[in-house]
Amino acid sequence: MAGCNGGASKLDPPPMYPVRIPRHACSPRDRARAGDLWRLVQEGTILQSTSVGWPPSRYREVGSGFVVREMTGVHLREAEYGEDLVATTRVVESRRELLMRRESGIEGVLRGSVEWVHIGPDGGPARAPRSLVDAFPIEPAGLPVTLPEWEEVTPVALPDLEVRPLWTEMDPMGHVNHPRYVDWADEAVSVWLAERGRDPIGLVPVAERVRFRLAAKAGDTVIVRGSLVGRVDGAAVLHLRMRRGEELVCDVVLVRAHLDGPSAWP
Repeated sequence: MAGCNGGASKLDPPPMYPVRIPRHACSPRDRARAGDLWRLVQEGTILQSTSVGWPPSRYREVGSGFVVREMTGVHLREAEYGEDLVATTRVVESRRELLMRRESGIEGVLRGSVEWVHIGPDGGPARAPRSLVDAFPIEPAGLPVTLPEWEEVTPVALPDLEVRPLWTEMDPMGHVNHPRYVDWADEAVSVWLAERGRDPIGLVPVAERVRFRLAAKAGDTVIVRGSLVGRVDGAAVLHLRMRRGEELVCDVVLVRAHLDGPSAWP
């Protein structure tokens, strides 16, 4: 695996959109949760799309849309409640009018790479309309966003976490929004920490990668099953899979530190 890279490129800066850490995004430590940072990244993407003539209403009118296939993020620092920040996003790759990769993040807080798949009126993958493709010119890519290299350890299993998505948390596409899976992964780790007598609020995000296979919806039962599989610079590397019955919903790798330091991990 390639090394973790949190530096900035020498490219022209991408468009910037003001965002603010809301109260509901913060833990009892007044630090933004990783999943909520990804929600701000998503908001920046929507604002950029709207600025080039493609607001959510237009996607709905033409029966078009995007869903996330994979996202990778490297956290540069924790963000605090009330911070005024800027979301950044640029399209750096487009394949077959079907797949769009963006470099998206929160300036100074989170560097991210997100692959979006275009879907048609039936909800399945479909080529995007030419007017949509032309609205997003390809820009030069910056430094890659990758997980850090880690030392493998004998896996230590986490207890299974069962989650049941609510009707009231369905996104405009009618399924669980992609940052929610980061919430679930962090919850599985937090429950494990609490069971071991460690403070679950002490979890600190370092990096994550989520690869999606299926969308979870209200009424589903999703089992989150994972293990600690590695260590890097005092942080734990955790591999989690989420399944609906025998179907794989997504595959997640978290890199998480703890305020207690390396002693928090077995």
